[in-house]
Amino acid sequence: MPTPDGAVWFGVSLVTFLGDPLVITGLGVTLYWFSGWPPGIGDRLDPERRALLFTAIVGGLALSSALKTGFAMERPPGAADLPGVAGIPDVVVPIYTWIVGPGGHAFPSGHATAATVGWLGVAWAYRGKHRTRALVLAGGLVAAIAASRVALGVHRPHEVLAGVGVGVVLLASTFDVLGRPRRAFALAGMIGVAGPVVVGLTGDSLLIAGVALGTVIGRECAEQDRMAMTVPILATVLGAVVLAGATFVRSGAYETGLALAGVGGGATIVAGQRVIQKIESE
Repeated sequence: MPTPDGAVWFGVSLVTFLGDPLVITGLGVTLYWFSGWPPGIGDRLDPERRALLFTAIVGGLALSSALKTGFAMERPPGAADLPGVAGIPDVVVPIYTWIVGPGGHAFPSGHATAATVGWLGVAWAYRGKHRTRALVLAGGLVAAIAASRVALGVHRPHEVLAGVGVGVVLLASTFDVLGRPRRAFALAGMIGVAGPVVVGLTGDSLLIAGVALGTVIGRECAEQDRMAMTVPILATVLGAVVLAGATFVRSGAYETGLALAGVGGGATIVAGQRVIQKIESE
């Protein structure tokens, strides 16, 4: 049986889980695909702003991963010794450890960046008379997630603050500077190429970079009535070649395949959105 102390810390881990990149990716894809979701506010998120939100999430995750690899800062001392483990049943401990994710590099916090571009991003994209309230609530949730990372001992305060900062910069750049989906997809694609070329990525970070590039390839192909080698498509194909070439030179065939799988996955997400959009319009 869990002790009260163990139950509290597991509860804290559930707060941190709300900022997990997988959760935020799911949020972004769902909002991008389904125009009526979530009920009650779906009509306040028009397709253009949903696309901007999706690109901010993809670009934010790719940028955070690249920065983590580039700075290569270690976790705080004792990060692997999670609090409350002694009071959590043995069968739950692996789940608890997986949720918290004490491994990898520390700066900036990936959970803080993901929570910002995800939850604060939804409020940023929202258009309605209660937008200020939505921003405040989303900001509170982001703060809670960031605080949970520090409380669990897997981040220092400046690391989560940096993560939030990266997310805010991405949101402001996407919504307020670029303002159009095509430009925002292009930014995500450039981030996807830059990471593997500049700092050299592997594993999940490389997969995320591939997805970021794949979304812009999917977007450009979807915009064409017929397949033609336009300048934007040529640029995205060149980006994929550069991504694959840099990864092959640095890491070999397996990692190159992982990057290209990410590219295919990103393009498939965009293609899936177009299919669902056609079904909803019929």
